[in-house]
Amino acid sequence: MKNGVSKKMSKKKYYAVVRGHKPGIYEEWYGENGAEIQIEYFSDALYKGFSTIEDAEAWLTHPEIPSPENPPKKMSKKKYYAVVRGHKPGIYEEWYGENGAEIQIEYFSDALYKGFSTIEDAEAWLTHPEIPSKKLQPEPKPPENPVTSEVLLYTDGACIGNPGPGGYGVVLLYGTHRKELSGGFRQTTNNRMELIACIAGLSALKRKCSVTLYSDSQYVVNAINKGWIKRWQSKNWMTTSGKKRINSDLWEQLLDLCNNHEVHFVWVRGHAGNPENERCDQLATHAASKPDLPPDIVYEDLKSTSGVQK
Repeated sequence: MKNGVSKKMSKKKYYAVVRGHKPGIYEEWYGENGAEIQIEYFSDALYKGFSTIEDAEAWLTHPEIPSPENPPKKMSKKKYYAVVRGHKPGIYEEWYGENGAEIQIEYFSDALYKGFSTIEDAEAWLTHPEIPSKKLQPEPKPPENPVTSEVLLYTDGACIGNPGPGGYGVVLLYGTHRKELSGGFRQTTNNRMELIACIAGLSALKRKCSVTLYSDSQYVVNAINKGWIKRWQSKNWMTTSGKKRINSDLWEQLLDLCNNHEVHFVWVRGHAGNPENERCDQLATHAASKPDLPPDIVYEDLKSTSGVQK
């Protein structure tokens, strides 16, 4: 999701995970066999990268546990965040919150940002950023019948008040692998949370997949399966009254993701005993009830100009 590759990161060959979904030593950061998925969405995760397997094993056995009196050195040095590519590029003195850098890069494709200890370094990098590049390699000839991964994706959205504080929950199932995602916003609608749940789940896929997406939202499933969404898109998201269709920003994102995968939408009845649907509901409801949620920027801007929308 995030760019900004540093020289130090390239030297890390082993990743020791002390607290995570599956503690151990990993030789990769990304991918289903990497360290990233072991610490992602794991509360109070503890991990570190090393250049040798010996150092990684030694730290795994006797890790330096961060404490309020002894916080992680690297994290404590980051005071300024320069966002080159994001919703609103600039320099931010906070990471979390409505005035922080995090919401500027969340759900922004190909975001580019970096943390610094001084404002001077942040300003210098913002003006002349180091753009990560990939070595050009001959493109492999694609197989005649590309093999895709079979993924089950369960989604749900929740909103307290509608509009009000909202959250989304996602469960991804691939073979023996399982991944749960959740998040929330301080002021939004239930339909937006249903859509964002689908977007978050599909965005988590690292390669082309064959996806069966289960949702208890008839708004989402019918719009896709009955072709409403194509008709809305063909009219440039304008209604017959000449107004911009509600949630068009999210529908555009969802359609782009569906074009990258083979997605089959299936409606399931909510609160009817489906274990994964119930789990998504728990994740969404819990996320909606958290304090200090970030703003749903698009919704709040629309609300301020045109009134309450659902």
